[in-house]
Amino acid sequence: MQKIVAVLNDFDKADLILGRAVRWAKEQNAALEILFVHEAPLFTLPDFFHHRENKTLDKTKIREELQERVEKLGYDAACAIFVFVDDTADRVAAHTDGERDTLVVAAYHKSLSEELVEKCYPPLMVLKNDRRTTEKISLPIELDEETKNCIEMTRSLFVQSSIHLIYDNHYLTDKEENEARKKRFEALKEETGLEGSYIEEFAWNEADFGEDFDVVEEHLLAQIKKDGSDLTVLCSREGDFPYSIGVTLSLLHKAASDFFIFRYL
Repeated sequence: MQKIVAVLNDFDKADLILGRAVRWAKEQNAALEILFVHEAPLFTLPDFFHHRENKTLDKTKIREELQERVEKLGYDAACAIFVFVDDTADRVAAHTDGERDTLVVAAYHKSLSEELVEKCYPPLMVLKNDRRTTEKISLPIELDEETKNCIEMTRSLFVQSSIHLIYDNHYLTDKEENEARKKRFEALKEETGLEGSYIEEFAWNEADFGEDFDVVEEHLLAQIKKDGSDLTVLCSREGDFPYSIGVTLSLLHKAASDFFIFRYL
């Protein structure tokens, strides 16, 4: 990673987001940037951060507050701080447009997180919990080369964490193909040195004559809960079930873990 972008909408989660962002900036030897976007009326700020005369946002005071917090976290390198009003996802998307080696870190908020997932293409870390470290990771996968990129990036960011692979064989295939998929999954586990769960129960929806997306989602949620994961990593791809944007958003809202969403550029 060349740049870590911390996205804030208020100060309640600021230390959590900044703490993670600062740590990754140090570990990755990356630049740190902060985007503070005040979304009214979703978030309120103390009067101190508004101009007395017209009640507009005092961006200078916000920058000073954020700079002070970053310094308290032991980050003494230069740090760019941007302050905006409204349109969080659009601001982040424009700020990171075309950047492959940028990680965006934000706190979970139902509507804002949805917009970030839909519009933000660099890797996105969504924090739902106050934990400072990540010990266990669930990683649902497909059996393709792109999955290896997701595994490598996850390992580079979470060096001390254990990763558990999940493969849900939701495809309607014959016995020979099922066995071939099992062998490919076992080969991936051996190649990466990771443990994993192979879910073989097929989910079929007679009405739609296709995979039952809800059942597959239930499989994944149950396995994530069983893993006791602090973090779920999703290699989300446009229109590619089971890790399409729709399924990604549903899992994001329903699972209790933090989420790391890796989008392909």
